Amino acid sequence: MWSISNKNKFLIQRFIDAASGFILSLFFIFGKRQKRIIFNSTVNKDFTFNSKYLFINEKDNFEKAGYEVKFIINDFKRREQLKEIYGDYFISSKGLKQKKYILNASCWIMSTMDAPITGLFMNHSRLVIQLGHGTPIKNIGLMDQSASLLKKLYYRMMSTNITYYLSPSEFFAEYIGKAFGVKQNQVLIARQPRLDSMSSGKSEFIESFRKNKETKLILYTPTWRPYSDVKLFPFPDYNKETLEKTLKEENTVIFLRLHPKFEVNLSEYLNDNVINLDSSKAEDITEHLDQFDALLTDYSSIYCDFAMLNKPVGFVPYDLKEYEENVGFSHDYKELTWGGDIKKTSDIVKLSNIYTKKKVHVSTINKLNENGAYSILTELVKVSS
Repeated sequence: MWSISNKNKFLIQRFIDAASGFILSLFFIFGKRQKRIIFNSTVNKDFTFNSKYLFINEKDNFEKAGYEVKFIINDFKRREQLKEIYGDYFISSKGLKQKKYILNASCWIMSTMDAPITGLFMNHSRLVIQLGHGTPIKNIGLMDQSASLLKKLYYRMMSTNITYYLSPSEFFAEYIGKAFGVKQNQVLIARQPRLDSMSSGKSEFIESFRKNKETKLILYTPTWRPYSDVKLFPFPDYNKETLEKTLKEENTVIFLRLHPKFEVNLSEYLNDNVINLDSSKAEDITEHLDQFDALLTDYSSIYCDFAMLNKPVGFVPYDLKEYEENVGFSHDYKELTWGGDIKKTSDIVKLSNIYTKKKVHVSTINKLNENGAYSILTELVKVSS
């Protein structure tokens, strides 16, 4: 159907960027860092993940503490759009002047392993925090069984840049250390900033499919595989026309959301009640989660966020054994999920009534009552002293 086999996407370019960034950074090793926080997300392109929400929710507090606050968006059109919404906070990392501005900052805050300027030992005289972009349910970093030796080497190199890695709870702290090959004192336990924003946005596109108060909107978010194509509706009784008829009868709409970096043509699945919700319609799904009545997924950690809304989750682990062998999980999959698996099409429309009993309480997975910015602000004060 389609191919998503490029598991080392962007990797070669990242090595090139790391080499050039390291050489450039040597000219800025000495000298006082400016009281400045630089945020970014994937390859300085996206406005997504934990760094986005820490920026949105805490930029005013950071400024009150005396920091300049900027977010890197290299796409000019997107940067100008964001300036209209949030103000003059968005910059590019292109050009020597901009790189100098970024390298002189006392703090970098990232959601991925992509630093604002990639190199080695970028945390020299600088606080660099990697917030991650989800709960580590499936293996990540050095623990990812699908990662090539080249990719693991890249992770090792990038770990020289980072001061702290965020763990969403005590439960995952030891695993985070192993996944990135760092000491436990480099693991910062704090609430994920994204959790404060799950009800912050309202997509008119999503809401337009809610015909009345009884309409149920289901988000279907399978994760990508490094070893094969994603199979949507992998049920023996699946039939496109039958599913559409059932969804209409049940006043239910399913939104398909593939991994944003591995989107493909889904036309063979779409109809009036099965909708493609790709990144062009919602760049970051986090802020729209509360618009859905139920979630259907396999191994995506999005269910950890969604479950905190006290809404039902259904699981479709159709290739669990293969996924365990090729990628693996941070902990036993069965311990981190609950309820029965969705095994036939008719189970989908029952999501609102079943699979609500949690085997593992979500407080184990995510910190619930602590402001995630608090620990980060504390570390900033230490660096600035």
